[in-house]
Amino acid sequence: MSLEGPSGHFPGNFGSDPLLSAGLGIAAQWGEALGGPEKLQAALKALEPQLRREHELNKLRLERQEADAARKAMAEEAEAQRRADAVEREEDRRAREQMAVRHHRHQMRLLHSAVALSVLMLGGGLYAMPTNGWIAGALCGPSLLSLLRIFVLRRSTDADVREVGRSARGAGNALPFV
Repeated sequence: MSLEGPSGHFPGNFGSDPLLSAGLGIAAQWGEALGGPEKLQAALKALEPQLRREHELNKLRLERQEADAARKAMAEEAEAQRRADAVEREEDRRAREQMAVRHHRHQMRLLHSAVALSVLMLGGGLYAMPTNGWIAGALCGPSLLSLLRIFVLRRSTDADVREVGRSARGAGNALPFV
């Protein structure tokens, strides 16, 4: 039995596909070697379990490859997330450092302002001392100490604020009417 036509080629359009032509050629040789289509059919039925096993193995191999690819993609995604988190932490650290620098500058400006104000109050009190003792006392007394405590120590209590207000009122009341 031969599948070849009169021209020595296989029937149909199998000549254009070399793989299919080779497969048909092998099947034809098996058919001739086994002695007919019945024996070929029996051989193919015996070969079917082996083909099923190979098919199952190929499916398992493909599933394993897909699982490996998925694991690799997840690992790459986790690594990218870790890098993004590291960049974010670095940006947060820089922002905290910048805030600390700004806070320090602000505190130093307050300290310089307090020192300047204290020196001006002390100078004003000394200047006013010969002519007006009440104003000199208000400028050099408890209000000076309260302002220094507020600005330098950064602590203020209600008593400090009341004390500063009382000395300011006392200085205003002590002005002579001319």
